[in-house]
Amino acid sequence: MNPQSSPAAAGSVDGKHLLAPQQIHYFETFGYLKIPGLFRDDFSRIVDGFEHLFGNEEQPVWETREALHGDERRVIIPGFIEQSPLLAPLQHDPRVLGIVHSLIGPEYQWASSDGNLFYCESYWHSDMYATPLNHYHIKLSIYLDELSGDNGAIRIIPGSHFHQQSFGKTLQKQFRDPGKIRDIFGVDGCDIPAVTVESSPGDLIVWNFRTIHGSYNGGERRRLFSLNFGEKVPGTHDGKKKVAHGAASSG
Repeated sequence: MNPQSSPAAAGSVDGKHLLAPQQIHYFETFGYLKIPGLFRDDFSRIVDGFEHLFGNEEQPVWETREALHGDERRVIIPGFIEQSPLLAPLQHDPRVLGIVHSLIGPEYQWASSDGNLFYCESYWHSDMYATPLNHYHIKLSIYLDELSGDNGAIRIIPGSHFHQQSFGKTLQKQFRDPGKIRDIFGVDGCDIPAVTVESSPGDLIVWNFRTIHGSYNGGERRRLFSLNFGEKVPGTHDGKKKVAHGAASSG
């Protein structure tokens, strides 16, 4: 984060929580950004809130077995942090708002959150099913486990968020059917060139909804929740797409 930024540059957001210009440029160029240890001091509270929701037998959840995840199990709670007194403050946390203001600007829209338990892999995709590609959205993802390429860390294809350029268009088209990747490229999905974004508890990974991502070698009960924000779209209001965005985090 950039302690020298001016508070006036982001309205009510304290300048010390804004991203540095280099971080913004990195995100805009490659489609993602990792911020190590941002929530390290809050991690115990975050885990408590996460486990409380998933441990509540009366909590409504979605269980899916989609082709995107190899027909294996995934458990989702839409509108996740909104239901937890321990996690709800994250929506207005100054560190979160500093990132949102830095990447979207002061005119942004809250698009809800989602909690996930993965017992599966995630094949290559972008989250375009959650919002049209012409709408700019970012996802702030918090993984609660030590993750590497050997146990399901998110993999990202840098530059794939440029969805109107030939590279992004080609990938969007050729990744639609995971079963055809070997026929098209001669390798399995796990061998597609990408950056594996290893993470430790307390790290934050921010990425563009358009960025193509996946995870392979996923271990049992991989824990993730995400906060989703987007540009304001005429005729909408905060939370309007709560359910759609609640199902968006599939990495």
